[in-house]
Amino acid sequence: MSKKNSTVEKNLLTRLGAAFAALVLAVGLAACGAAPATDGSAASGADESQEQQATISVTVEIDATAGEGESTTADVDLPEGATVYDALVATGSDVNATDSDYGMYVQGINGLAGGDFGDMSGWMFEVNGEMAEVGCSQYELKAGDVVTWTYVTEFTE
Repeated sequence: MSKKNSTVEKNLLTRLGAAFAALVLAVGLAACGAAPATDGSAASGADESQEQQATISVTVEIDATAGEGESTTADVDLPEGATVYDALVATGSDVNATDSDYGMYVQGINGLAGGDFGDMSGWMFEVNGEMAEVGCSQYELKAGDVVTWTYVTEFTE
């Protein structure tokens, strides 16, 4: 074997050894950097913030008696900042609503829709016995509020 071939082989072995060492180092660093802390501090912090999110309790009454339906009441827990619409959906009722210039427009609840009992029939809502001046998806609720959805066959102010 010539001296030139021996030098090339030594250089090749040196480069392969260096590449292998670099690969081992890279894998070791990646494994150390990718593993999350196992003390649970990061995960429990996220869980605690979700658990500590403030909630409110409200009552939702749905009166469909004018449309030959039933009257029901449900107490629901909602995150702070929830709206009348959020509360209605939280009852588990079948809600048919569309977005409008004034927010969500509730067309129907549990199969009873506006127009089913004449052109002036439909759903209206009140909070604590007072009609709102904004749409149901814009009215922010407070703890203890009572929302009443009433099906009317003739709209009167």
